Order: sequence, then C-alpha cells, then structure tokens
Amino acid sequence: MKLFYLIIIPVIISGCSTKQKEKKADQIQFLKKYNLSLPEPSGLALTFNEDGFWTVSDDNSTVYKLNTHGKIVKKFKVTGEDIEGITVIDEQTLAVVLERSREVVILDTAGNELRRKKIDLEGEKNQGLEGITFNPRNKNFYVLSEKKPGLLIQLDFELNELSRDTLNFAKDYSGIYYDSENDILWIVSDESKIIAKTDLNGNLIEKFDIDIIQAEGICIDKTRKNIYLVSDKKEELYIYTLN
Repeated sequence: MKLFYLIIIPVIISGCSTKQKEKKADQIQFLKKYNLSLPEPSGLALTFNEDGFWTVSDDNSTVYKLNTHGKIVKKFKVTGEDIEGITVIDEQTLAVVLERSREVVILDTAGNELRRKKIDLEGEKNQGLEGITFNPRNKNFYVLSEKKPGLLIQLDFELNELSRDTLNFAKDYSGIYYDSENDILWIVSDESKIIAKTDLNGNLIEKFDIDIIQAEGICIDKTRKNIYLVSDKKEELYIYTLN
C-alpha cells in the first residue's frame, strides 16, 4: 500500500500587516505672495472668522486689518514703542507685544486698550518680546523672546507667568502660532530661515526651510491647508500650501 503525505507550506503575503502605516510628515510648498502697503510688518494673525488678517508695524506702532489679498481695511495706533507680534483672542479682542518695553497689551478690535502687563525679561532692548499666540483651549498665551536667550514664555489669561522654556533649535525666534488641531506650536525664525513645529514646551518636532528674507509673522488656517507669513524687510505676505 502506498502512503501519501500532504505537506502544508505556509505562505506569507507581503503587505497584509495589520499595523497602520505611519502618518506622512507635513510638506510645504510656496503658492503666492502679495505686496503690503505698510512699513515693516512684524506679526500676523488670521481674523476670528478667517476673512482677513491682523498685522502690526514695528515702524509706526500701528495695528492693521487686511483683507485676504493684503489690502488695508482699517488701522489704529497702540501706545508704546516697537510693536512686534499679534494674536486673536476672540471676535472682539486682540493681544500684541511690545519688544523694547517687554509688555503684553490687550485691546479690542477698535483699538481701545483694555489692560497691559510688563514681562520680567533681561537683555538688549531690541532682543525682547517678538511674538505672541493664544490657546483657546486653556486660555493661555505663548510669548516669544527673540534671542540671547530665545525663550518660550507661557502666561495665563490674566498675564501671570506660568512657565518659561529656553529654545535652542534656531538663531532667533520671530513669530509664533498655536495649532489647535494638533495642540502644537509653529515658530518661524528670521535668521535661520525655517518654520518649526514644536510641542507646548518648545521641543522641536519638525522643521522646514523657507526662502524668505526677515520672516517675522506666521499663522495657519483652521483647515490646515495654508501657512501665511509676512516679511518685515520685503513688506510682503506669503502663502504656502500645507500637505
């Protein structure tokens, strides 16, 4: 009697792993730019309804509201010298920083000052507060000190200091934006010509090279499709796509 044996050979099919593929890293690509009819724009924020922008001029201590093509819609003066950064708190309220006096100023969208507070910060007068952004989740502010050292300072809603962390991934730090979708920060460096993604303590996650002279303001729309930057020196608004 002949015996027959059934031999079972396991077959491994490539690509059937149950593990999810890793999320691809963000990529940015230049889309377009607009000339701005204002001197030395040095900070950028989308309006509350994202139908335009807020920016500031460190040349004349003025806040400007722009349409989506960078044309001036309204403007008003802020008391103080060397205004550098701006952020939106809600539909009626903004916050700006003054570099030389180391002050955060809260004001309404008509230009009326509501309160201000001086931040304890040493160093050269022209290397002070440079950017500000607002976290609507916890009602805290994140403020940048430009360099020597570069600092990320967290303030509560009453502008009391909660923490400060030293930044060490760029030569300077000139603009900041809070990304509520991912609970992270986006920081732009003028001298290093980079955009960086960090956690809320300023630890680097990822960075991108940019070819912009003196970029000093950054914001991102809520759909995370576009990144917007302004150049102080070139007086231009830049739009990048975010993939």
